[in-house]
Amino acid sequence: MVDEIKLKAAIKKIDGWWASIFSSPVANYLLRYIADINWISPNHITLFALFLGVLASVCFVVASPLSMILGALLVQLSFIVDCMDGQLARYRQQFSVLGAWLDRIADRVKDFLYFFSLALGFFLKHRHALNLRDLSNISGSSTINYINYHFGDININFELWLVWPVAMLALFTILLIDYYVNQDMKLSSEEVSLPVNNSNSESRPALSPIMLVLSFGKQVYQRVPILRFNIGEQALLITIFTAFNAVFLMLIFFASLGTFYVFYWPVARLKGFTTRKVQ
Repeated sequence: MVDEIKLKAAIKKIDGWWASIFSSPVANYLLRYIADINWISPNHITLFALFLGVLASVCFVVASPLSMILGALLVQLSFIVDCMDGQLARYRQQFSVLGAWLDRIADRVKDFLYFFSLALGFFLKHRHALNLRDLSNISGSSTINYINYHFGDININFELWLVWPVAMLALFTILLIDYYVNQDMKLSSEEVSLPVNNSNSESRPALSPIMLVLSFGKQVYQRVPILRFNIGEQALLITIFTAFNAVFLMLIFFASLGTFYVFYWPVARLKGFTTRKVQ
């Protein structure tokens, strides 16, 4: 018989925004059906979450409208299952070095598979799309493929191969953010002290551009939780963009905002906006 109180206590007290309000409660509800099945271990659940991530990636490679929606749902399901393994470990007090390692590795594998498969599916879907206006510029040694990517009324004309460096930049920034935010440091809880505005402009101290950027970055991080780029928020953003088949727009978004935060976190640490996490 499942101990309901003990099961509820297995939910992380401090977690990402999306995990706290959606994924962890759903995972906890589903866990009641398997929590006392002894042959199912937390490592089995971790591997099943990875399997769901692989299925999502296959859907992204197919890149049909239906498969993109299915892949988006599988990304969310994979993250929900990923929340279950830690809850089951806490429920049973069944921890291991192997389990912690497997959980971290599985998350990183899914990061790679999502971004690579989205880029590959996008490339394969559009690889035959040539801009006829540029056919006269095609030589025998180098063929440049152009596509027109439509999102609403926005037309983006770009060279098709650009999807790869953008996707890899997005992935690279996500991996660094995971280290900065989830492993190494956190934003300090105290409000940032900014110079006081005085009526006399001559006596008002100048606010440095760096401090303005750091303050802005902190405000965004604290007030727009979907942009915190924890694992749950990443999964939610991937789900939203892929459900609408806005792959290249998603890659640009992750690459752009991710690059900002990659530079933001070390400077924030240097300026005292962050503190080292206590493991």
